[in-house]
Amino acid sequence: SKVQLGSTVTLKSDDGKSKKFQVVGTVEADPLNGKISDESPIGKALLGKKLGEEVEIKTPAETASYKITDIS
Repeated sequence: SKVQLGSTVTLKSDDGKSKKFQVVGTVEADPLNGKISDESPIGKALLGKKLGEEVEIKTPAETASYKITDIS
């Protein structure tokens, strides 16, 4: 199973914190509620990735590394 449009992805950072995102289309995007656009930096980084893969997410504030622990 790969991350695709509509997937809910759980990420774990190196310090053990978990984050959950749902990858949605631009119109449905609601970052404050965990719904991120497939065209956003996070969405682009996640699309096509598989369970257990490391993902590097670049945002204006930082570059962080996460491991994909769940895709549903």
